[in-house]
Amino acid sequence: MQTGSIGEAGSLGAALEENRERLLRFLVARTRDPALAEDLIQEARLKLHSAKPQPAVENPVPYLFRMLENLVEDHRRSESSRTKRNRQWGDRGQGLEPQRAEHVTPEQSALDRDMLDKTLAALDALPERTREVFLAYRIEGNSQKDIAAAHSISLSAVEKHLQRAYRAVLEIRQQLDAGGDA
Repeated sequence: MQTGSIGEAGSLGAALEENRERLLRFLVARTRDPALAEDLIQEARLKLHSAKPQPAVENPVPYLFRMLENLVEDHRRSESSRTKRNRQWGDRGQGLEPQRAEHVTPEQSALDRDMLDKTLAALDALPERTREVFLAYRIEGNSQKDIAAAHSISLSAVEKHLQRAYRAVLEIRQQLDAGGDA
């Protein structure tokens, strides 16, 4: 079901729709996740519809397969980075026992309040969408897919917002651990 010369992104979109089931099977085989495969088809559709006019593509189906393979690889890299970052984030908290309320001194309480205030100030200084994505993920516990859908952005964009927020929080933590002011 291969079309001839394709000269614009809309025609590539038509080729995507004509070959959707075949491309979807390809993605399911690569990802082992039908829902993710559907998400990647949708991401490809969005990329094609938002793309500038492209030169003619003589063989659109192989072009689409390569495009989808690249999206799979991008997703794998993103997941790997997320897993590594979450593992590192979790490792930083290992060995920290929560303090019992009766053992918290007024000085410790003031230091903790100061740390919280500085962290919240750092989050407030972030761009609005970055702050919203971070809070939705870390505080509300929403999945990255849900956040991407709610903000009409890609999973990659969610990752970038989270990375920016993590860097800001880590900088505050490093400053406070060093005894400096944020």
